[in-house]
Amino acid sequence: MIFSLHGLLSLFSIFSLSAKAVEIPKRLDSEDRREVVRTLGLNTSSKILSNPYPLGGYSGLEFGMEVEFVDVADLSRLGCQSTEPSCPNSTPTTQEELQYARITVGKGLYKDIDFFVSFTPPFAKGINDFGGMVRWSFFQAKFLPINISLVGHINRLRVNDQFISENLGGQIIAGINVDNFSLYFGGGYLRSEAQFLGGDTGSGTIDPNDPLLNSNTNTIKDRVYSTHTLVGFSLHFDQIFTAIQFDRYRDAVVSAKLGLRL
Repeated sequence: MIFSLHGLLSLFSIFSLSAKAVEIPKRLDSEDRREVVRTLGLNTSSKILSNPYPLGGYSGLEFGMEVEFVDVADLSRLGCQSTEPSCPNSTPTTQEELQYARITVGKGLYKDIDFFVSFTPPFAKGINDFGGMVRWSFFQAKFLPINISLVGHINRLRVNDQFISENLGGQIIAGINVDNFSLYFGGGYLRSEAQFLGGDTGSGTIDPNDPLLNSNTNTIKDRVYSTHTLVGFSLHFDQIFTAIQFDRYRDAVVSAKLGLRL
């Protein structure tokens, strides 16, 4: 088990070290800000990425490392254009995808209730995330390997000190287990609230003359709501498992995890 955990950390440290935080354009207007919240807020909400069956009571424990891939190509068209007079965006961003890693820890609490925490590695550059998730498997079929669970989740994401979002949501997920393979799917509702800083220099992304800018905090907040669907699967090899999940908000997001379930 020690060797497996060491290999797990070594493999995913490659992803986290190579992750690149996205650069957010400046002079964002109201619609631009909502676009950023949809892209960097909703799409980065916490994801289950695990066997749909409960961890097995208080003794259940899970460790994992996940990597997420978020399409950020649309951000390049936001804000003022570099050709406009006095525009602080010197060159348009060319990044098409945000890649970042999360460490996850799951713990069985009581019967069919599990609790998960997730956070970005301390050596991740330009992006910081921390979140929690509770899963209640309220239905398990007696004669079929099927269960249904309710999931509540919250996370807080910071990108380059330019963007801070808080995501809060709930889902209902159905899962099927066959031998070492599990399939799960579901949907839910999600809210993302984000904060932007005013200014044309440093971490500021809002025109300092924007009438909506709070003069006391030098910030603007925007909130977006969205439905959410997902489908995923996991494969188990003794205590080691791997999971892949496809999420659909307005955009599609792909995530993968390698972990240990004890």
